[in-house]
Amino acid sequence: MAMVTSTLHDCCSLFLLLLLLPLVPTVFTYTKDDCNILLNSPASVTDQDINPLFTSRSGEFSFGFRRFQINEKESQFLLAVWFTKTKDQTIVWSANGNEPAPQGSTLTQNSSSAFVLNDPNGNELWKAPGNGSKSSCAAILDNGNLVILDERYNSIWESFKEPTDTILPGQILSMNTTLRSHQSTTNYSNGRFQLSLQLDGNLVLYYINMPSEVLNHAYFATMTMFWESQLIFTEAGYMKLGVGLVGTPKLSNS
Repeated sequence: MAMVTSTLHDCCSLFLLLLLLPLVPTVFTYTKDDCNILLNSPASVTDQDINPLFTSRSGEFSFGFRRFQINEKESQFLLAVWFTKTKDQTIVWSANGNEPAPQGSTLTQNSSSAFVLNDPNGNELWKAPGNGSKSSCAAILDNGNLVILDERYNSIWESFKEPTDTILPGQILSMNTTLRSHQSTTNYSNGRFQLSLQLDGNLVLYYINMPSEVLNHAYFATMTMFWESQLIFTEAGYMKLGVGLVGTPKLSNS
């Protein structure tokens, strides 16, 4: 009981520190000028540790390939977004952590204009979802978001909506979204820890049994069940849980 009481106390304490915010939909508009990723020809993996294909306007973020040495003769590559100006150039999103690309892999737009990462034999390692829309270009934004746009420059897929192990300032996690740790600094396959904003609105940290992938006990939870929740990382650096009662109309001062 002492452990249960302590856990509930910690959960409640953290919950009180989370600012309860009304849920306000965020809508971004894009133009042709935002299209800074155009694959007129396939982009191939090169034998470099850091191989940026495209960089955001501010130069803060890059999108391209990162090399990880397996042994003296073999390397694997990650299609990723990373901080450009930090000392370690930390990776903040990756496409193929569980399926690293071998030398000779290519990023291309296929016959349906979808962005696809293929190995040297043409096997698909990653494909950006298109939701039935035809992609025309992509953009790496100054906030680190990788966005794929259709022919009218509407967003059809964003890395911010399919995060891997990192949340960035300005990013919002919706319900049924997870962050999953990676195994090591050179192995970006799924690790043992998961942060999940569940469909019931509860924000939960889990330990995962490996290699069975079975969720173990939750070692932290905000206990915000039956709320419409969003996890918000503000530009000022604050982490907030925005909530509203499910099925309850949002009230305004107008």
